[in-house]
Amino acid sequence: MSFSDNRPIGVFDSGVGGLSVLKVLREILPNENFIYVGDTLRVPYGDKEASEIKAYTLECFEKLREENVKGVVLACNTATSYALDEVKEKFDFPTVGVIGAGALETTMVTKNKRVLLLATNATVNSGIYEDSISRIDSKIEVKAEGCPDIVKVVEEGHAEDIIGFSTCKKYIDRYNDYDYDTLILGCTHFALAEENIRKILKEKNKDATIVDPGRSTAIQLKRIFSELRLLSDSGSGEVEYFISGSQDDFKSTASKILRKNVDDLDVKSFITK
Repeated sequence: MSFSDNRPIGVFDSGVGGLSVLKVLREILPNENFIYVGDTLRVPYGDKEASEIKAYTLECFEKLREENVKGVVLACNTATSYALDEVKEKFDFPTVGVIGAGALETTMVTKNKRVLLLATNATVNSGIYEDSISRIDSKIEVKAEGCPDIVKVVEEGHAEDIIGFSTCKKYIDRYNDYDYDTLILGCTHFALAEENIRKILKEKNKDATIVDPGRSTAIQLKRIFSELRLLSDSGSGEVEYFISGSQDDFKSTASKILRKNVDDLDVKSFITK
């Protein structure tokens, strides 16, 4: 007997960063449909208090529940850091955060056990990556840098241009004397600037493996959904977007990221409290 669950998969992020995860999900799960919720009105989460991050995340998950999703990728490192336990407790569908899979991959790829983490200030302050990595391998050293300006330029549509390049470079330059062999993109926004980050490392003749936790998480989700018999066999990769901020701004940035015509994006508004 075959099982198929044709309800959509939810993807949540504070802004457009989660689109990097959505792209991977659509690649590896072509028969699934998706609901993307972006809290673009209140982005970035990285400079918010923990209580605000939890409240905003729970509110957006309520929207996903209204849309009858069968599970959610919490595609925001900051929200994963502060709200994953709460959403798992409150909502009865499976939720996968982006940090666990990224931490595991990091321990598998680093050879000299020196790691550079680029993340939001809130994720850095939480210490969650260091704790997660240390539980697997306590000998790994992680140096973490809060990079709020990268979130800002990605939201403004500059992930791949010279503005994005110079913004990423100013943070990475701070670690010229640190002998890391692995760099974690500890915010899904940063994955959208990965090409620029690779160029910066190449200019420095820096041979470092880049870990994108979003990609690792997408692969993890496929395995979990297969075990739970939640995969669909009849979806077509359709995506509905629910955005709390400007639809026009989101469409402009998302069309560049997804390489789609603005008119092909099904974007709706949702009202936050």
